[in-house]
Amino acid sequence: MQEPCWPAIARAPGEGVMLPGMREPTVPTVVDLRPVYAADLPFLAQMALLAAFPPGPLPEGALAMPRVVRWTQGWGRPGDVGVVAWKKGVRIGAAWCRIQDEALVRDEAENAVPEIAIAVAPDHRSRGIGAKLLAGLEAEAAKSGQTGLSLTVNALNPAHRLYERAGFVLVRRDGGCLTMVKQQ
Repeated sequence: MQEPCWPAIARAPGEGVMLPGMREPTVPTVVDLRPVYAADLPFLAQMALLAAFPPGPLPEGALAMPRVVRWTQGWGRPGDVGVVAWKKGVRIGAAWCRIQDEALVRDEAENAVPEIAIAVAPDHRSRGIGAKLLAGLEAEAAKSGQTGLSLTVNALNPAHRLYERAGFVLVRRDGGCLTMVKQQ
């Protein structure tokens, strides 16, 4: 089970304390989405760290932990699909899916539903990049024949609202861990 994600309290320049969930108005960020290539795998591993752990210091050996390596090890097997967000020649986020060895959810025919991971570099968040990545991943997954996607997210993670807006439906709650599915 994932550790809880605690929202940070940020200070706006020249302002007092902002409450969790409050955001500064932002200008939309122009990004390009590209498919995941082998050269992107080290970046996906870094993004998996952001997706797998709450904000703050990482545990020792985090990059080698099963909850992280399961997202990139052996990349290229059937069902592996992903997109990387680029801004001015720099990778700033990624969304990808794969059929995990232990399926999070199964469809009516008992086939494993691909599970997604998504992360945006901290200094590029709250600019619509996550929504763009999710839409791009959904399109690529549909092109590859996937009929649904699944995910888990901590109930305290504000990203769960993004998933709801994108059409993901809560199918299971285990304490603070939400399991959501979207049929394509």
